[in-house]
Amino acid sequence: MDPVDPSGPGRSTLPTGPHPTLGPDTVTMPRWPGQLLTIGGALLAIGGLVAGTMAVSGSIDAEPASMGWIALAGALIFSAGLVYLGVRQLRIRRVLPPERYRGPSVLVLVGLVLVVAAVLTAPFAEDAAALVLGQGQLTVLGAIVLLTATQAGLLLVSWLFVFRPNALAGLPSLPGSNAADAVRSGIGWGVVAWIGASVASYLVVVVFEALGLDPEPQAAEQALSVIDPVLAVLAIVILAPIAEEIFFRGVIFNAFLREGGRRWAFLGSSALFAVIHLSLVAAIPIFLLGLALAWVYDRTNNLLAPIAMHMFVNGASVILALLVRYEVIAVPV
Repeated sequence: MDPVDPSGPGRSTLPTGPHPTLGPDTVTMPRWPGQLLTIGGALLAIGGLVAGTMAVSGSIDAEPASMGWIALAGALIFSAGLVYLGVRQLRIRRVLPPERYRGPSVLVLVGLVLVVAAVLTAPFAEDAAALVLGQGQLTVLGAIVLLTATQAGLLLVSWLFVFRPNALAGLPSLPGSNAADAVRSGIGWGVVAWIGASVASYLVVVVFEALGLDPEPQAAEQALSVIDPVLAVLAIVILAPIAEEIFFRGVIFNAFLREGGRRWAFLGSSALFAVIHLSLVAAIPIFLLGLALAWVYDRTNNLLAPIAMHMFVNGASVILALLVRYEVIAVPV
């Protein structure tokens, strides 16, 4: 898409007119190997998961563990394809001016994050079952990995494919010119956002129950009922907001902004923010929260503001969940 004017506080107008779209590596790095690896790997991973499920139920005569290894191999092949496509896009887009986004497709970035998270959590299937299904004992290491795998993927992918190759040149530094004002602004809007997100979540649950559907809680909500409170605070209140804001507002928002304008930046970054949480019941509240976080970032031009806002929202939710867990307060049924 041609660049448009994404002007806002502290933002400059992008150049218009003809611009290069393909670099000299287009021929030397064809697209088809990456496409072949991603499609083949996805099919292998899905096949392994389906066969593993059937093996557990006794529908087929196979070892569930072997099917799990097949699924893991498919995930690794899929990730190799994404890495190939990401490197190819970096090499092609490096000829673009620094005002443009010169990194891989945002969908490739999100795919890589999900793969990293899946690979990190694969050895902890029993812990995942203990967390989600309440079967077995959740280990400390398993809880740490399950709560931080996605955040580790967000930071790793952001650094390798965007910040290290300088694909978003000219972004303001993280502290910004007035860090204290940004934090105060983020906390203030965080109060409003938490109230709004709570109301939206309640309405979604009401709709689900009216339709006869079971509103399954998010993994983080389930974890809060069993894990150590200190770990919950470190993972959900501190690490998650930092990693998610660096990726979704620092990378995805700015990538969309430079290539498609403010509308794509708001909608695209918020939609992917909701998708990465892998929760149907929380999709709408998280999407709305993403819009609010994007608005605060666009308004302040300082990443500390949405980080502080996100920390307040998560922190308020964690405190409330812990108070219920330890029966300090009771939630009406």
